Amino acid sequence: MAKKRRKMGMPEAETPIAAMIDVVFLLLMYFIVTQEEVIEDTFLQVNLPGGVPPIDFTKEPPPPPLKIDVMKLRENSDEYYHINGVPFHINDLREYLRTVAENNEKTTVIINCGPNARHRKLITLLDMCNEFGLTKINLINDFTVAFVPEKT
Repeated sequence: MAKKRRKMGMPEAETPIAAMIDVVFLLLMYFIVTQEEVIEDTFLQVNLPGGVPPIDFTKEPPPPPLKIDVMKLRENSDEYYHINGVPFHINDLREYLRTVAENNEKTTVIINCGPNARHRKLITLLDMCNEFGLTKINLINDFTVAFVPEKT
């Protein structure tokens, strides 16, 4: 076995471990005492209302919403568009939407798309609303207006 030889005249350096432990504990205490508490909720952006704004009676009330049903109400019918239960042909509906848009472009259009509606009928109606500047559109699926069989 090989033995390590010491060089003569050089004392072996000793590391003062007790002083290093003291420094580590002092640093640890410093960081614990000076640490700021992180509150997770402060990073969430919350926009709360600032209270109820005063009612401005000089404004005119918004127009009533226009509800259009896109569905077949009868089995052998080509009528897909209904406003308040009244069937509309596509050309009549175009003129009606033009009149509504001329009176007030802020009219809300509620489109009720039934389970038996064709997608292209809905897209055609959305294109007409866009053409006349009716941009407040809500799309719903209300199945209470169901298929009505013809009376024989």
